[in-house]
Amino acid sequence: MALALGAALIVVVGVLWPDGSGSSGTGSDGAGGESPAAAAASRGASAARGLETLPGVHLSAAYGPGDGEPETRAELTVTSDGKATGTLQLPVTGKAAMAWSGDQLYLKGDNDFWAQQNPHYGRDLTSSGHWVAPEKRDGYYMLDSFGVNAGSLKPGSLASVVREVTSDPSVVVEDAGSVQGRRATSYVAQGRTVTLADDAPHTVFAIGINPADASPIETASWRPPSSSQAIRTVHRVLSDDDRFYNPYLIAKPKPVTDKETAAVREAAAEAETAAVPPLTSAQKVAASQGPVFNTTFNSPYLCTTKPCSYSFTVKNDGDEPGEATLHVSFPGIPDRAHPLGTLAPGQSKEVSGTRPNAATGTGKTVRHTDFSWVYSSAVYGPDPKVGRRLHARALKPDDVFVATPLKPTVAKLLDDMTKDAASADTETNEKAVEALRDANSRGQLPLLMVIAASGRLENPEDLAESLSTTDKIGGVRVLQQVAHLLKTDPKARVWFDGGYKADDGETYKTDYIFISNQGGQEIKRAVQVKTIESWKKLWPRMGDAAEQLNGEHKKGKATKGKRGPEKAPPSFERVVQINLEPSVGDGYFYNKTDLERILRHKNYAQARKRLCKENGELGLDRLVIANATGTYEWTDLSKLDLPCQEADR
Repeated sequence: MALALGAALIVVVGVLWPDGSGSSGTGSDGAGGESPAAAAASRGASAARGLETLPGVHLSAAYGPGDGEPETRAELTVTSDGKATGTLQLPVTGKAAMAWSGDQLYLKGDNDFWAQQNPHYGRDLTSSGHWVAPEKRDGYYMLDSFGVNAGSLKPGSLASVVREVTSDPSVVVEDAGSVQGRRATSYVAQGRTVTLADDAPHTVFAIGINPADASPIETASWRPPSSSQAIRTVHRVLSDDDRFYNPYLIAKPKPVTDKETAAVREAAAEAETAAVPPLTSAQKVAASQGPVFNTTFNSPYLCTTKPCSYSFTVKNDGDEPGEATLHVSFPGIPDRAHPLGTLAPGQSKEVSGTRPNAATGTGKTVRHTDFSWVYSSAVYGPDPKVGRRLHARALKPDDVFVATPLKPTVAKLLDDMTKDAASADTETNEKAVEALRDANSRGQLPLLMVIAASGRLENPEDLAESLSTTDKIGGVRVLQQVAHLLKTDPKARVWFDGGYKADDGETYKTDYIFISNQGGQEIKRAVQVKTIESWKKLWPRMGDAAEQLNGEHKKGKATKGKRGPEKAPPSFERVVQINLEPSVGDGYFYNKTDLERILRHKNYAQARKRLCKENGELGLDRLVIANATGTYEWTDLSKLDLPCQEADR
């Protein structure tokens, strides 16, 4: 059972050993006395010539926007004249068809795709389901999820990058092992990586670049000519901070046929013809994407009759029809439902009736509050009880500021997060609304939609506090993994960030805990997740995770939050999950063999002790590491030379 997202891209690139045993580009490569630098230039020139002759390339790619934002997978076909079509896939959920023509990006994405973009490009979802031409803007991105000028990824541009990297005097040459059954070498210069086959033809297996620093490949943004020229001519030595904050593209090219490139040109032309600009007017957005019900109270402010009359008008100001029921409540009449049927866009209906006069028998004017609200499955979802409970708590989906198609899920999330709290607990209401607003502003609502739709999050009352961590990349990765697990495993029941009450009466927490069933075998796992942005943090963070799983982390120190320190429940498999980010450098590209070799390296003998418990027993049962090349697991931890004793569990 997968514990993490699938690999963004299956490529194998260079390994830089921690003891400096990799080649530095000097000396002989054993091929006729030719130096590594000369061999690099020769092989690069040969590979570049092969690329330049192609009518187009297919690219399996992964794009990281930088600053810890989620990666996007891309499958693109790019012609020699700079036309491109393909698909973009976001982590867990969200997909878009894309086209590039005439220096313009065109997109046709689903709701989940647009709900994860910057609001300027359609978090309101008006862009869903049809071709849109996003506006360019200054900076790296035309689109948060894929800020690359796709047309500049044509064969000739890729060939230029290959030549420039392999002929650079500072090129670092690294053994890349075996790729597709052939020996391969990585060439690294100026923060760019090219992996080539050692034997002729010198196939290009992978290219890794910052598109803002790899001319003639470009970003998908608008820049003044002087700024653009500076980017093309100045290369920098990247620090770890640069790698983390800057965007990065990894692409694996394959040749395509003339027939395939002709299809790309035709599809790009069709997208260009059909595309429309995204909506930018808040007023237009508010009246779009579904029914929008507004209520007007028609009765006079002062009632002097017995009984009093009341009248309401409900109008659908949206752009789609919707079924609605008006609920009214007055003193002495807690709830009265008035079904309105289906209201077409622009249609209104009046509801009238009588109610007791609250001032009867008092001899004075009595002030009181009357309430009305409209239930519609388009707003609250199919269960009227959700709407009633939210109304009783003075909550509504509009509190989170989302488009109508997202409101039923927001209603369910609000209800799940608050329904077990006391009705007078306004603090719980406020925390739930604030948490969902923040999650929506970060484009995380589609992940929460997956979680809510599953109905198998066992501690929704903790969700508001758990979401407070998703403003950092580590918290985002945990949220993604929980959503992925609930989406792909229909039997999984998950406790996100704690709240699991065990048979011993104690409550336990880890980043997530789950129970499932596979082939009739019950699976019980407690997972501690660490997202590594710098290679030097790998062992300290793995050690922290093992300590947390065993309740041995920061013992005796005060803990933040309402729940106690981390510890896996008894009889649960203890899992350390490591997510390697691009900013770790070469480790981001290690395959399982490379990782195993590094983890067993003599330089880490002392560090490996951190994976043992205080009593010397093994501190984990499963290690999982995910990076650009795959998701790798170890249950036989003897392969890593851990100096721990096996414990009976």
